[in-house]
Amino acid sequence: MRPIEHAMGTTHIPVSPKRVVVLDYAPLDATLALNVRPVGRADALISPIYPEVINDIPSVGKGSQPDLEMILQLKPDLILGSTVGTNANYYRRLSRIAPTVLTKSNGRHGDWQEYFLLNAAALGELESAEELLVAYQQRVEALKSELDQIPQNTKVSVVNRWSGGILAYTSSSFSGEVLQDIGFERNPLQDTSEDYALKLSKEELAAIDGDVLFLTYNPESEDSIARADFVSDPLWSTLNAVRQGIVCEVSNRVWLGGRSILAANQILSDVETCLSQND
Repeated sequence: MRPIEHAMGTTHIPVSPKRVVVLDYAPLDATLALNVRPVGRADALISPIYPEVINDIPSVGKGSQPDLEMILQLKPDLILGSTVGTNANYYRRLSRIAPTVLTKSNGRHGDWQEYFLLNAAALGELESAEELLVAYQQRVEALKSELDQIPQNTKVSVVNRWSGGILAYTSSSFSGEVLQDIGFERNPLQDTSEDYALKLSKEELAAIDGDVLFLTYNPESEDSIARADFVSDPLWSTLNAVRQGIVCEVSNRVWLGGRSILAANQILSDVETCLSQND
């Protein structure tokens, strides 16, 4: 056993856990990146990178209210989650089943690398995680070189839809941190660390403008905005990014829900594809 410090204190964990249950997006992404296949997962969790793997992993109910009996039957030797998705009461109950590690945040803020390393340390895969982060940074530098022809001070915007209007994702969001690594600027509204996203009405759409607009889109959701909605709406068609034609549809499951190393690498690929198509 070895001690791991996390949001709820210090927990002693097996040197090399074999049966891991994940209750949030970031630890799911981290386990798959580190070639650790969970034996259980919260039912809302998906992997945009390896969707076929998820179907074979048993669900243990909601991350906020996991099925403790189901988890007990899986005989885990490690449970990974976050304090955002799992409250203190459930943490105490989960800890009676297996060593449980919760990160302070769930990765949707700009702190994903810190939590990736914490999850990796709990899994006994810290060295592998550090290697993956080095490789990620190398990809970032290569993409910067590739995008040298892109004008300096290019401002990017990341938006999604919610029931009352538009969500504008800030520089302190998961995708915002990846875009910041690349060196992009954000429009004034999104260049803030106050929260990971801001809720706007359709009448405030001018505030989301930029040179490049990344439209996070889920074709399986009726509420999701597609590119066609942008170009057909009289208000949206006035945006600079729409007029220039640099509106790129990207998966919200990656840009919003991945929250760790696999999704971060996919964002780099999406940026490269988007800008190469709009040269």
